[in-house]
Amino acid sequence: MEDNVILEKIKELAAPALSEAGVELVDLIYRHESGGMVLRFTVDKAGGISIGECSGLSRKIEALIEGANVIDSRYMLEVQSPGLDRKLAGTSDFERVIGKDLDIILNAPVDGKWEYTAALKWVGEESIKIELADGREVTVPREAIVKAKLHLEF
Repeated sequence: MEDNVILEKIKELAAPALSEAGVELVDLIYRHESGGMVLRFTVDKAGGISIGECSGLSRKIEALIEGANVIDSRYMLEVQSPGLDRKLAGTSDFERVIGKDLDIILNAPVDGKWEYTAALKWVGEESIKIELADGREVTVPREAIVKAKLHLEF
């Protein structure tokens, strides 16, 4: 079975367990890494997700996958949090951080710059609006964003 077919079946199998736990599937990867095949769920929820919650989900998902015989070879299952530097991609990702400072890298300059650290003011399907330190607002097309994440200061 092809990897993309396996991923779709696994998403379907895991969806009820993820929904019951109140978590969002951020990413799902099935690929060969140094120790063999890895099936990695990256999940999150409002307020973050704990290691204990990831562990519990791992047990539930493993039972579902094994019961359905979706993967017929050895693999390592991981359920993890996206961490503090989670990449923002979908509209809901951006909406969750309105008002916070972001680090944004672009594939083409917007208003003469390729990178911004600025407060997110507004989110649309086609663009976002950021506020610079000097109070100016800049509209950034979503298609120009290579990477966006929360700006972290330590």
